[in-house]
Amino acid sequence: MHARAGIIATSILGLLAIGALAGCSGDANAAGSESKSSTELVFATPPGTDDPDEQAIMGELATMVGEASGRTVSNLQPADYLGVVEAVRNGSVDVAILSQFSAALAYKTESVDPLLVWPASTEPASFCLAKKDSGIQSAADVRGKQVAFIDPGSTTGYFMPKSLLAKAGLIDGTDYKSTFAGSHDSAVLALANGNVDVACTARQLYPTFVQKGVIKEDEISIIAKSAPIPVGISIVVRKGLDDEAREALKAKLPELMTSNEKVSKTFGITGEPAKDPEFSTYAPLVDVAESIGVDLQDIR
Repeated sequence: MHARAGIIATSILGLLAIGALAGCSGDANAAGSESKSSTELVFATPPGTDDPDEQAIMGELATMVGEASGRTVSNLQPADYLGVVEAVRNGSVDVAILSQFSAALAYKTESVDPLLVWPASTEPASFCLAKKDSGIQSAADVRGKQVAFIDPGSTTGYFMPKSLLAKAGLIDGTDYKSTFAGSHDSAVLALANGNVDVACTARQLYPTFVQKGVIKEDEISIIAKSAPIPVGISIVVRKGLDDEAREALKAKLPELMTSNEKVSKTFGITGEPAKDPEFSTYAPLVDVAESIGVDLQDIR
């Protein structure tokens, strides 16, 4: 998403979640819709690091959803990015904040209704890191190396850095080997411990990793920076959510999120969001996916 990844997510869980998008019937979504209380909402955030500060921010965001909707809100963190999509699709989650590729996939597979989407950031989405004494100084030097990505549904931890390496002429599985670490901090720790040669993570998280001592800045180099994400973060809702909740969220949630410095910084929120976006809004993400050989429709 912005810049977040799963605490315990694995590539297997991510792929299972993708398959579940097509494998389950719409009846589950309808059943979930009918069982919801009109005074309660379940809000899901993509799984993040175990940093207490970040968890507090997720709690603040859940509070904002409650304030905007006027309803009691419980916060859920599925095990991986695409687990959030499946939870909305099957009706167990009412509202969620999704990373860009997760939102595009969910929209294309008709799993959610996008409510709000923020404009793209102008900052690099991802950093790829290596140890300074490794001899790896650029994306081209990743050839023959082991790379830690985050999660199959992660925008900043998979799609954008993989696109960066593809633009350098490197094909995953041919020119380098990759693994999914499951979370941004796990990927960076794998690099620090010498288990991988390169770790790709979200730009926004890099200063936090240095500040928290996860990595030492004098030992780590930023060897490459990805392009900005062409679309911002999305708020989505389950199909069947009542109009009263939808309209209240659209009217009040953007201002609450934008005015909170921690939330807006964490999710890279700038400008005013588009409401009820069409799929064409996410079209630039399809181009990025195709650049790394992924068709969003194929991974249903």
